[in-house]
Amino acid sequence: MLLDIDFIIVGILLIMSLLPLYIYRKKIFVKYQSGENFHLFVKDLKLIMNQHHPKIKIDYSIISKSENEKNIQLRETLIVENIIQQFFDYPYKKESQEMIPKDKLWANYMEKSVSNAKYPSDWQQRKELAWKRDNKYCNRCGDKITLDNTFSIFVKNIKDGGGYNFENIIILCSDCNKILNSTNTKNTLFSLALNDRLMLFVEKQN
Repeated sequence: MLLDIDFIIVGILLIMSLLPLYIYRKKIFVKYQSGENFHLFVKDLKLIMNQHHPKIKIDYSIISKSENEKNIQLRETLIVENIIQQFFDYPYKKESQEMIPKDKLWANYMEKSVSNAKYPSDWQQRKELAWKRDNKYCNRCGDKITLDNTFSIFVKNIKDGGGYNFENIIILCSDCNKILNSTNTKNTLFSLALNDRLMLFVEKQN
């Protein structure tokens, strides 16, 4: 009976001595795992921006600037907010676009290209040809877009005398259209599809 009690006491002491080591190893493992997840987060984030928005040159110095932030989710959020702000602020100059080959133009093309507050009856045809001219990419960020998600602005605004000729039509994605027509930076930033996508990415990582 005494042997059994001694055995139990020794067992308890052994467990108690090993418990701090277990807790320490668990903390080290969690820290290591978090570090690995963060590196994967950065890698995937850069991949998303390079693949979907190749024309936007992102400065990733926020990654090193935020290294003292111990809360990984907060750090990732700060990084994403910085990238979205850069996406919004990226300079863009409206320039004349390529013309469509003359053999693809129709009889009254020139007549309906003149400046008019009302869109010409062949506007959808013009928009689709401009979209195909740009290989289905947004002119500002380089994202591949569907025709249904294609927006347009004009090099020279219609109210300023610009026409509906192809050289004056710029093809954009939804986000870039919002940015170039923005009157409220904060509201526009929150409404961007890129914002929703990257913030959801942060949530899934944590």
